Amino acid sequence: MAGDRRDSDSAGLLETYGLPLWFYPVFILLVILFGVSTEWDPNFAGEKVTPDGDDYLRVITPDSAYDGADYSMYMDASAMCVLGFGMLYTFSKFYVWGGVGLNFFICGFCFLWVNVAKTIVNAMWSGEWVKTQLNLGEMVTGCYITAAVLVSFGAIYGFTSPTQIMLLCIIEPFMMLINEHIVLYDIHVKDAGGSLVVHAFGAYFGIAVAIGMGIKASRLPSEHRTTTYFSDMGAMIGSVVLWMFWPSFNGATFASDPLLQGRIVLNTYLAIAASCATAFATSSLAHRGKFEMIEIQNSTLSGGVMIGMICPFHLEPWIPVLIGGLAGMISSMGYAKYHPFLEKFGITDSAAVQMLHGLPGVLGGVCAAFACLHGDFGYMYSYDTTWTSTADMHRTRGQQFGYVGLAIVCTLGISIVSGIITGVLMQQPCCPRVHKKDMLVDHDFWNIHDHGSDPRGKKNGNVMANPMQEMKA
Repeated sequence: MAGDRRDSDSAGLLETYGLPLWFYPVFILLVILFGVSTEWDPNFAGEKVTPDGDDYLRVITPDSAYDGADYSMYMDASAMCVLGFGMLYTFSKFYVWGGVGLNFFICGFCFLWVNVAKTIVNAMWSGEWVKTQLNLGEMVTGCYITAAVLVSFGAIYGFTSPTQIMLLCIIEPFMMLINEHIVLYDIHVKDAGGSLVVHAFGAYFGIAVAIGMGIKASRLPSEHRTTTYFSDMGAMIGSVVLWMFWPSFNGATFASDPLLQGRIVLNTYLAIAASCATAFATSSLAHRGKFEMIEIQNSTLSGGVMIGMICPFHLEPWIPVLIGGLAGMISSMGYAKYHPFLEKFGITDSAAVQMLHGLPGVLGGVCAAFACLHGDFGYMYSYDTTWTSTADMHRTRGQQFGYVGLAIVCTLGISIVSGIITGVLMQQPCCPRVHKKDMLVDHDFWNIHDHGSDPRGKKNGNVMANPMQEMKA
């Protein structure tokens, strides 16, 4: 097919088989590291087999607990990663398979790799090698870390090869965990829903990767960045899935404390409902009475991001409604006005993740900082010590306000610096790259028989009927 570099004789071995050449050695390393980095949680695998005459009895010990609630929360969190993000990334006219397919690949690889990363990062701080004990709770935290990578993928969506994506999956979990450890255990700031350590970190890491790679979205062929009626409908399904499961995502790690988990779920429910309503109204305001689908797909979810850091607080119900409402308005107006402005100055953000994850995540940290000034909130984390006396450090309200601000600066600093370095590494000759004329096009990495879905063939008259083509009056 015209324009497909993989069908040409000039395509080199690395360019053609880059992913398998990288993946299989890394997978062998993953299996080895998995063996020395992980083990079963004794309580999770706490069963014994005892002889009973000629038979054997399987005996469940009292400490072995399989909590169905844990698995239910895991299913909600994994559904957000696999189905929610996957369908959300089907919005592009010519990059539908790449969006949902590579999202699936990221989930599969990162769900495993993050367990190795957790062991290594914990050893960096503790000075001793302690294996990660696998249980349902660790599966949930694996979804959190993977979500940060999926957010970053949105910023470079359609601009990278599968090999470059795998390098992103290897590096980012380490950097995300390092930042999380500093924020939670060195600065002593909690972030239950991941406003900073998941959403803001993932967004600005991804944007920084695009900067390191030298990608300028404004220089791409304009026809590659269009959507269709049907591709936007697929992305809207992803938005609905994310919207439904977001309260579970924020509260999934608190199954051992039903009271706290219930407060998190309710606060998130109120905030994300408010952002859904205000996003519609603001989109209509920004576009002269009409809705813009990209804003409806994304800004409706922003309340779940912005409430994340403050969702454990014992708040009056109107406060999460206000926070979610503001998130929907700010995010929607950001998509309409701020995102195009940034692209004119060379800031590339393919899926505009800054408007859903980055900006609301940072503002969520700001909300938490001001909440610390209002009251002690010693009961906001009943599973842990109060924030005013963490690790034998008594802090005033003003001091904790400053430390939350420090957590914001730390997250932005680590994500941007490490993201730029990662982007530079992804552009090295050992990683097959995607040329500008091939960006946001599925055909270079998928066997697709519908040539009409490749905009590069139109110049040569190579156009077939395309059921995903938008209707023209």
